[in-house]
Amino acid sequence: MTTIRYFLVLMLIATVSLVNAQDYGDIVEVSGIVVTKGPYGKYQPIPLATVLVKDANRGVYANYEGMFTIVVKKGQTLKFSAVGFGTKEVVVPENAEGLHFSLTVDLEVADVNIDEVIVFPWPDRNNLVAEFLAMEPTLAMQLEDIASDNLGQDKMIAIAEATDMDGSETSKFYLRQQSREFSYQGQQAPMPIFNLASWYKFIKDAQKKKKEKEKDKFSKALESEGTSVGGDK
Repeated sequence: MTTIRYFLVLMLIATVSLVNAQDYGDIVEVSGIVVTKGPYGKYQPIPLATVLVKDANRGVYANYEGMFTIVVKKGQTLKFSAVGFGTKEVVVPENAEGLHFSLTVDLEVADVNIDEVIVFPWPDRNNLVAEFLAMEPTLAMQLEDIASDNLGQDKMIAIAEATDMDGSETSKFYLRQQSREFSYQGQQAPMPIFNLASWYKFIKDAQKKKKEKEKDKFSKALESEGTSVGGDK
C-alpha cells in the first residue's frame, strides 16, 4: 500500500513538472544595460532608456544607471530607444538556455533636424516690407539712444537706490537675517570691519544722509527767505 502511494506521488510530481516545462519553457528573463560611446571613447550608461517588446504593447524603463530587466518569450524582439539616440532592435535567441539572458545594448547618438522656421511679427511678408520702409531712421536712432541711456550703469544704480524692495526681496532679506541670527545664537556676531563691501555701503549711506540733510536745510532756508520777503511786502 505504501509503495502504491509513493508511486502515485512520483506520478503527480512528474505531471506537474511536465506542465510547468510546457508552460514556461519559452519564458526568459532578459537583464542588461543600455550604453553609448562617450566623447573620449568610453562607454557610459543611458538613463531612463525605453525597452519595448515589439508587437506586444508592453515594456519597461531602464534606471538611472541604464540597467533594465524584463520577462519575454524566446524569439521576441526588444526595441531600445532614448531621447537623442537612435533606436535599436534585438531578437532574443530561441535557443537561449536557462531562465536568464544577459544583454548589452549600444545606442548611437542621433541628430534631430527640424525644418527651418521664419518668425515675423506681422501677418505676412508684405506687411513687414511696408512697416520697414515706413520706419524713420532718426526715430529708430532716438529710441536706441533712449534705451541705451535707460540701461546705463549709473541710471540702473540710481533706480535701484530709489526703489524699495518688493515682496520677494523683503522675504529673502528676512530669511537671511533670521538665518544669521540662528547661526550666531548665543555668541557675539563678528564685526565686518575688514569687509570692503560693508564699508562701501556704510560710506554711501552716510553720503546719502548728508545730501538729504543739506537739501532739507537749503529748502528750509528758501522757505524762510520767501516768508520774510512776503512779510516785508
